Formats: sequence, C-alpha cells, structure tokens
Amino acid sequence: MEKIKLLIDTDIGDEIDDALAIYYAMKCSAEIVGITTVFKNTDERARITKRLLYLYGKGYEKTPVFAGHGTPLSESPEKYPHTCHYHEGLSDEKYAPDGGENDAVDFIIDCCEKYGDELAIVAIGPFTNIARAIQKSSRSICKAKKVVIMGGAFFRQYADWNVSCDVEAADIMFSALDNLHCVGADVTHRLLLSADEHRVLQNCKNDFAAEEIAELIRLWSVVNPGRCPTLHDPLAIDYALNSEVCEVETARVKVLTEGYARGLTLNVDEYDKDYLNPIYAENTVNKVIVAKDVNARAFIEKFLSVFR
Repeated sequence: MEKIKLLIDTDIGDEIDDALAIYYAMKCSAEIVGITTVFKNTDERARITKRLLYLYGKGYEKTPVFAGHGTPLSESPEKYPHTCHYHEGLSDEKYAPDGGENDAVDFIIDCCEKYGDELAIVAIGPFTNIARAIQKSSRSICKAKKVVIMGGAFFRQYADWNVSCDVEAADIMFSALDNLHCVGADVTHRLLLSADEHRVLQNCKNDFAAEEIAELIRLWSVVNPGRCPTLHDPLAIDYALNSEVCEVETARVKVLTEGYARGLTLNVDEYDKDYLNPIYAENTVNKVIVAKDVNARAFIEKFLSVFR
C-alpha cells in the first residue's frame, strides 16, 4: 500500500460502514493523523470514534478526534436539530472530543499545511467540514495529496446520501478542489456482504475493537433488521492507501443544487450532450477523478481477511 497519512472525516454512528472503515484502516496499520466528525450529533460521533480507537490501542488511542459541524451550510441549528444515535455508554471522560466545530475545521487546515502531499483527507460523511475548511483556506486544502470522498454517483446517476445531506457543501467542494478523488455509491453498492460474510464480522473476537465492531453491528441490526453491511466507506479508505484498487477516469462533474435533480453529481462527460446544452461545453466545470469500477469480490475478500 502507498505510504500516506490519513485524516478521516466521518459520520460514524448511523450506518455501520464508517466504523468498519476506521477499524480496517487500523488493521492496515495506516498512519491516522486525526479524525473529525460531521452531521447532526458530532459530539456523540466523536465519542464512538474515540472508544473504537481506545479499544484497539497500539497508539491509535492517542489519535486526535474533533467534533465538527453538525448542521448543513444552508440550515440553522433550530431548523436542523441534532439527534442521538444508537450507541450508549460513552460518558467516560476519556472518550471526550479534543475540540469542537471550528477546531475541527482548523485541524483539517493545519494538517494540510503540515503534511502537504503526504496527506490524504478521506471524507466518508456529508461534506460540511470540508466545505468550511475550503471557505476558510482553499489554498491549504489543495496542498493535500488528495481528498478522497465516498459520495456521488457518476455512471448510474442519482442523488447520493452524503451529497444530499449538504448539497451546498458538496457544490463548494466539487467546484474548488483540483485534488478531488471520488469513490461513488454506484461503485460501492457492489460491495454488499452476504449473510455468511456478515456473520464473520459479528463473530470476530480478534481484539477488543473487533468485539466493539460486533456490538456496533448488533445495535445497527436492531434498526436495520435483515440487512447486511455494504462496504462503502472501507473502499474509500483502501483507495486512499492504494489507488489501484479502483479503475478510475477524469470527468467534469457539476453538483446540481436546484430542482428535481438537487444533489445529483452530474458527470458532464458521461452526459455527452454538449451540442444540445452549450453551458456544459464551457470549460467552467471542474475536473475530478471518479471511480468507474472495482473488483468487488477481490476487495470483499481483502477486507474480510482482517477479521479472520
């Protein structure tokens, strides 16, 4: 795998794949310089993260964790109340975040300045923190080697969750960054685990963190009966460490912010109708790297190997 430092921005605490992604990064011995949380109750998300890092140990318990912005750019806290999630028992002071909303943004900027092209930011939740960091210092964010996101859909077009949660933030990010790498939901949806593979995760007792993952899966399953996890976010982590895991191409992408298609990440090159819609023929749409394919079976086996 590529030697690179990771800064992870996550909405851990709803879908289970965020926790799986962080555990996978630790099992790969990734150098995680810090983690920020985003969307709704970011303090609780930070505590879930701190507990997972603490239980894994091996130095990861010292990783800085900041509770970032919970409210999308276009909303107010009053209109967009923060909610609690499924995990309880996190009141221990050792799980307290290292800082709050603006600290998280400053931390992202500081890491970009400090590590430059040694750093990959991996955003696996809505993009509010990333957009606020761009608004504060776009020059700094562009110093990172790459900003890898799990979000969007580029070859089967629909409004992905991480984009839809803060469309304005996504628009800022796609418009501003020339180092953006996108692992879209149209690719990651191919990584649905089978029931037998799900049981491998549920029964893993390799370490205390694996037991915590099993408990988080149990709690997730209570509100998602009959579902098996999909490895959306672990693929983004793996891509940040090893870009060869996905087939990629460069594409002009525009986030649509209005109308029925609000939240769509329009792949202008895939649309291929420049002659009918001249606005898209202009060189004003930013080019980004988008994942086009993944060997789903090979990645699932690679991921499961850390649990066996």
